[in-house]
Amino acid sequence: MSHRCRNAVAIVVMALAPACGGNQQATPTTPVDPFSAIEVGRLSLTALSGSNVLLLTAGGLVAGDSGQPLLALEPRRNELLQVANSALDTALRRDGREVTWMGLEEQRRIARRNPTLGIDPDRLSTVELFSAEVERVPDPLFGRLRTLAAMAGARYALAPAAVKIGGTPEAMNASYIIVLVDARSGGVLFRARASGGPAPTAEQALARAAGVVIASPLQ
Repeated sequence: MSHRCRNAVAIVVMALAPACGGNQQATPTTPVDPFSAIEVGRLSLTALSGSNVLLLTAGGLVAGDSGQPLLALEPRRNELLQVANSALDTALRRDGREVTWMGLEEQRRIARRNPTLGIDPDRLSTVELFSAEVERVPDPLFGRLRTLAAMAGARYALAPAAVKIGGTPEAMNASYIIVLVDARSGGVLFRARASGGPAPTAEQALARAAGVVIASPLQ
């Protein structure tokens, strides 16, 4: 994917605007929610059992949409992004115990032990994995991810490419765009949207969405 289109992906996720249009004829339609273009699915841990898996940070957070803005959440965007990362970390460690999850704290320790590499786990541009058209991790993200994974002894990385909180102030819902990648080859192995049920607070909505990322043994 071109540098221009990678930048457009970030803009799409943050602003809920149409994706790269190319030469397509423009139509005066309501902007399409790019989250809805990603199919709902749950991550199977069968192939990951016994592995170290990096859990990366979310690429960004969208509060509301053009039809139902959640203006009260706007000042809390950074705070809620941290909540989203924490909720996902908690849910995966609770529900996916057959995997050794290496979250932000573990990655920070690794980076501090290897400062000359200049890798900041807090600033990995995981939003670049959002689009269904992205089949491989683009550079320079891939180079940083491959190095971090090698230092951590991890084969795979799970990235919440973006998070959305929607609904109404009284009944919010949240969605994660989850992307599993092979940190050695850069290939995208899985991409799906995990959406939770309505909740009275943004924090509870994020926890519910994080709780449905992993498929149960019966699914």
